[in-house]
Amino acid sequence: METTSGLFRRQWPAVVCGTLLWLGAFGAGWHWAPTDPTGVSLAPKDGDWNLFTEILARNVGVSAALFLGVLTLGVMTIPLTLLTGVLAGYYGGQGSAVLGTDGVVRHLLPHMPLELACLALAAAAGLVPLVGWARAGLTGRPSGAPGAGLLARAGLPDACRLWGVAVAGLVVAAGIETWVST
Repeated sequence: METTSGLFRRQWPAVVCGTLLWLGAFGAGWHWAPTDPTGVSLAPKDGDWNLFTEILARNVGVSAALFLGVLTLGVMTIPLTLLTGVLAGYYGGQGSAVLGTDGVVRHLLPHMPLELACLALAAAAGLVPLVGWARAGLTGRPSGAPGAGLLARAGLPDACRLWGVAVAGLVVAAGIETWVST
C-alpha cells in the first residue's frame, strides 16, 4: 500500500501550485477585507453536532468544487480557487479586524491552519491533470506510467487520493472549529 508521503513526493508540483494559488488568493482577500463589523456576528455558538455538520458540509462543499476541476482537466480549478480563496480571506480578515488579536488566537488560530492547508490540498487535487501535462510538456517525459490508461495518465487516481487526504483533514478541522474554536 502506498504511503501519503509517496503521493506527496509524486505530486509535489500540483501541491505547490494549489497551495500558492489558494493562499495567495486568501491573502489578497484578507488584505482587502474591511475593518468594520458589518455582517460579523459576535454571538457565541454552541459546539454541537449540528454546528459540526454545518461547518463540515460548507468546507467539504468548497473542497469538492475545487477538486471537481479535474473534470475540466484542472482548468476550472484556477478560477474557483481564486474566488473561494479571496472570499475566505475576506471573511477571515473582516473577522480578525472585529475580533482583535485575542479573538483571532482564540477563535481562528486553533482550526484555521489545518482548514486552509486542506483547502489548498483540494485545489492541488483539482490541478493534478493540468500540472501533470504542463510538467510533461516542459520535461518532454509523458505523464503517468507507460501503458497506463487515459485516466491514470491524467493523474485521476492521485487527484482522488489527494482530495481524500484533504477531506480527512477537513473532518478534523471541523471538529476543532466546533468544539475548540467556538
